[in-house]
Amino acid sequence: MRGLDELAHLGAALKSQVKFAAPLEVSMAASGWKARVASWVSDNFPNTGLSAEWAALPIIEIGLPLSNPTSLARVMAEGHVDRHLQWLADLPFKVRMRDLTIPEAVNAESIEVGRREVKLNVTSRAIVDPSRIDELRNITSPNFDLAKLIRLCEELNLAFATQSYLSMAMLTRAIVDHVPPIFGKSTFSEVANNHGGATLKRELKNLDTTARSIADLHLHSQIRRKEVLPTITQVDSSNSLDLLLAEVIVALSE
Repeated sequence: MRGLDELAHLGAALKSQVKFAAPLEVSMAASGWKARVASWVSDNFPNTGLSAEWAALPIIEIGLPLSNPTSLARVMAEGHVDRHLQWLADLPFKVRMRDLTIPEAVNAESIEVGRREVKLNVTSRAIVDPSRIDELRNITSPNFDLAKLIRLCEELNLAFATQSYLSMAMLTRAIVDHVPPIFGKSTFSEVANNHGGATLKRELKNLDTTARSIADLHLHSQIRRKEVLPTITQVDSSNSLDLLLAEVIVALSE
């Protein structure tokens, strides 16, 4: 990042001033440095919130202009400078992470900390409404164990939350292929063609044709010179899927 090293050197020089300079000199130098970094961040990374992060770091001062700074005040100010310098040191990684999708970001962070593990901290809407999952969980059926269906729904929500759109397509197909016996059928095509009225049939056929075809495309296509990854628009079958799960609940409740 052009200019970052220079800003870090200025911060290191400020830390030296904190040890010996007068309060007014330190305050002026700190204000000038913070303003210069803020301007650089704003110019290079607009609309990212990074400028706000920088501004929120602690004030660097050692006392009032005419006061006699204590050793503790200088030590605390040095610590505040160190926090600013650490923020600058972390900036390239922060910027790189913001440019990645969530799966890429999770993997990059795992590599950065040198661990063979992943850490997730995401919030998103649910593709399968949690109330639907609770309804499925509360059903007791002598003929069907819903544990796998419930887990597929939960994993579909996780896939959406982490922008794992390939997984979404495959999980949707897995749910569709999993439920036909509940309706007394062996294939989902039989369910789609015979269950419910015209509107419900249309939605179920959407799962059987469009959603299945998209999943098949990503499951069975071989590697090629250029790939275009799916977006949420391509793999979101949440409306039709909710209707299917509602029918599952009705069938098992009866």
